[in-house]
Amino acid sequence: MAGTGRFWWPLLVSLALAAPAQAGSRLTVSAARIEAGGLTAQGIEARLAATGGARLQVELRADRIEGGPGIGPLIRPAFSCPGLAVSTARLACDRGRLSGDLGLLGRQDTALGFTLEGNGDAHLRLAQLAFGGGTVGLTGTLAAGTWRAAAALDGLHLGQLVAIPAASELLPKGLQVDGILSGPVAIAGHGRQLASATAKLDFSGLGFADEAGKLAGEQLQGKLDARLEAAPVNGWLAQLRLRADGGQAYLEPVFLDLGQHAIDLNADAALPESLDSISVSRFAFRQSGVGSGEGSAELDLAGETLLRQARVRLERLDLAGFISVYTRPFLISTQFADMAGSGSISGEADVDAGFPSRLELELTDLTLDSPAGALSVSALTGHFSWFDEQLRNELAPQVDSELFKSRLQWQSARLWGIEFGPARIPFTTTGHNFRLLDPVEIPVFDGSLAIETLRIRHAGTPQMYLRFDAELKPVSIALIGRSLGWPEFSGTVSGRIPRLELADGMVTLGGNIEAQAFDGTITLRGLRLRDPLGRHPQLFADIDVEGLDLERLTDTFEFGLITGRLSGKVASLETFDWMPTSFDASFFSTPGDRSPHRISQRAVSNLSSIGGGSGGSVTAALQSGFLRFFKNFHYDRLGLSCRLVNDVCLMDGVAPAPGGYYIVKGKGLPRIDVIASQRRVAWTRLVRQLAAMTQSSGPVVQ
Repeated sequence: MAGTGRFWWPLLVSLALAAPAQAGSRLTVSAARIEAGGLTAQGIEARLAATGGARLQVELRADRIEGGPGIGPLIRPAFSCPGLAVSTARLACDRGRLSGDLGLLGRQDTALGFTLEGNGDAHLRLAQLAFGGGTVGLTGTLAAGTWRAAAALDGLHLGQLVAIPAASELLPKGLQVDGILSGPVAIAGHGRQLASATAKLDFSGLGFADEAGKLAGEQLQGKLDARLEAAPVNGWLAQLRLRADGGQAYLEPVFLDLGQHAIDLNADAALPESLDSISVSRFAFRQSGVGSGEGSAELDLAGETLLRQARVRLERLDLAGFISVYTRPFLISTQFADMAGSGSISGEADVDAGFPSRLELELTDLTLDSPAGALSVSALTGHFSWFDEQLRNELAPQVDSELFKSRLQWQSARLWGIEFGPARIPFTTTGHNFRLLDPVEIPVFDGSLAIETLRIRHAGTPQMYLRFDAELKPVSIALIGRSLGWPEFSGTVSGRIPRLELADGMVTLGGNIEAQAFDGTITLRGLRLRDPLGRHPQLFADIDVEGLDLERLTDTFEFGLITGRLSGKVASLETFDWMPTSFDASFFSTPGDRSPHRISQRAVSNLSSIGGGSGGSVTAALQSGFLRFFKNFHYDRLGLSCRLVNDVCLMDGVAPAPGGYYIVKGKGLPRIDVIASQRRVAWTRLVRQLAAMTQSSGPVVQ
């Protein structure tokens, strides 16, 4: 409106000098069009009345004024002042009024006061402009080239404000905002240079949304206290105080209920004139029920790396709130969607050149639990320390090596049903590398896993390498099976795990793994596992079986009773995505076994259906005639082999038989043989048959 003042002042001074000096005298002047100082006014009418004491009663009207300061044309503007002080050096009004359609400001009717000095100094006051669904009170001062302006916002609607083209251009494309702002805003400067800006605003009903639906807010409320001032050297100094304590916000996939988890953020920063970076000398944050911390940061607004450097001190992180708010959304489509926790974490974190360089955390009595995901840890405590390679190399000659060591311990843990007892793990981790510092023995059910070596290099990269040496001390197979929902096998599993290595995407074993089960021995040889962490892992191995107790084995799987010992092997086993694709397997009565060899009716019936045997006739024979009086039969030996090729099992038994091969070769009286006739059986069919055998109740003998 300063341009408007420059237009009216010469006119008013001229009219005042021409007006009769006697009080009560009146003068009316009109003009069709006037141009001055870049302004054009049409349909002008001025009414003046002398009130004495160098004061005038003034009424000014126009049909239209154009060329004002960026708010558009003024339609039927009107100004009145009952006591306008006019002189060649000063023009002042204390109790004026302004009305009309004032361009982008819309329809107005507000008290106005101003002072215009002959030297160019000025003061303006607009008591209450109707704007953006609320009101704005404005004051402005210009003195010796220095200017100040202040606005008192009351119920200003952001949605109407950003509808103004100049304001909408400040928002990212596609972002919609709304809400109500109230509070004071002030700016100051000299000439065309901004010197400072402050705002103390209350916001309510704040909402925002982007076109993609990945960013949204609703009914947000809180306070904003911000200050910007010119720095002694080129640039700006900024202070920000923000509290958000109501409403909801969504940043995919995180949802924040700020009524429950209010946020307080304070920051002091410096910005260059180019505004292409921000140096945050100090920031502090606190979120109710989640955590608090402080630090400093360097932001690069023009480059590819936004967070160039940071130093963060985490005063306290409440694990229960952090998981609920920030972790669970990322787990919602995983088996750990029900993850919960408790305890607290504190520590420090550094970022350099856009990448994490240091992390030191103190864990205090943490508990993690995901019943559906079969993961739990209780009383997890200790110190975790991580450095990137470059920083560690720089610090190593200067500091004690203890700085790089981590120690974590827990009271109990469970993973996929496997239960672990109390353990303490000393290790060091740098960059993508991990190394166990000392041998560790971790209780597992009623046994333990004694780890001698655990070393990982280049974790998470194609060059990942792992070395693992351990001994599994006897663990009850029944406990393992029960926890995993398997049949409760008898026996224990134990043995050495020598030189297990992962290199070039392949897991290899430097020796054999032995397990004691069903009173026999199972040996895993030549283990290789390709792409173990990929989508389709492949396994290669040979398995030897020696002297399994068939009575324990068949009782476990409800196959039907068989006594005696079983040996065999699975040679050249290959799997794809954990499903067998080829192998050469054979299982047979252990040579030299002197234990009783007996087989039940149910076992005979089940075996007779394998390989195209006469299952129906055998079952009929067992249910009729004199054989139905015998529950068990003696046998000489039994066995079965399968060479899997192209999803077909090439089968054989313990000896040739008329029309096929023996699966069970009988002995004594009454003698019963199980003979199979088909040597090519579809692997999937055979698997279904074996699964059905372990689930059926078998033939019923009256």
